[in-house]
Amino acid sequence: MKFSRFAVIIFPLIIWLLAQAYFIWPELFYISLGLSAALIIAFTFFLKKPERRTPWWLMAILPLCFLISITTFISLQANGFLIQLLFLVLAIFLFNYFKNLYYFWNRPELYQEENYGSIRAYGSFLVIFFSAADLFGLQSLLSLTVWPMFLMFSVVLLGVAYLNLDLEKSDNKTTWQFSIITTWLIAEMAWVFVFLPLNYNVSALSIAIIYYLIINLTRLYLQKALTPKKIKLYLILSYAGLAILLFTANWLN
Repeated sequence: MKFSRFAVIIFPLIIWLLAQAYFIWPELFYISLGLSAALIIAFTFFLKKPERRTPWWLMAILPLCFLISITTFISLQANGFLIQLLFLVLAIFLFNYFKNLYYFWNRPELYQEENYGSIRAYGSFLVIFFSAADLFGLQSLLSLTVWPMFLMFSVVLLGVAYLNLDLEKSDNKTTWQFSIITTWLIAEMAWVFVFLPLNYNVSALSIAIIYYLIINLTRLYLQKALTPKKIKLYLILSYAGLAILLFTANWLN
């Protein structure tokens, strides 16, 4: 138990050090990413408890997607300060995520569903942003073939959607059905943005806002809590965000 608490603190530090390694020696990029991914899988498995019915691999989806998407996004950046800031964001996210995961499996009296829900929501939003930025950035800056990257983006999107729609009152079949529908809708919008002459960060943030709208409305529907008032609220927030973003896109290029 004490080792688990210590590991929650030291684990993000190890990932941060691995990130610093490929920042100094770029040829270690794939080695660092592979080791970090293996550590996330191993640590999630280590924390699990058999008496909890939630599968451990489900809990590994979000930190894995966060690691891969932000690491790829960092590879597109040239600003050293921004890169270090993103490394810090990665370490802070992993610490908060695995602290809550430790509480969930080992200290249920300290676990708070609201805290984990917030971390999952914000983490998922950032994963979609980073993944979409990777899709648009690699395609525009490096002229890579869009189909393989689009397929990878869709896989990440499906995993994140399933994680956020896996509610206690929904059966697994329903969760998968709505996850696939949600993925298809957002992927269709992402495909449109591939052909728009926008900065890849602008396009990625637009897709993240669209994800925010669709995933929250879907969650409310599955919870049988979808009301006209909530629909209007999410539509206003999302449309306002998209309008401000797209109307100021020229300033961001």
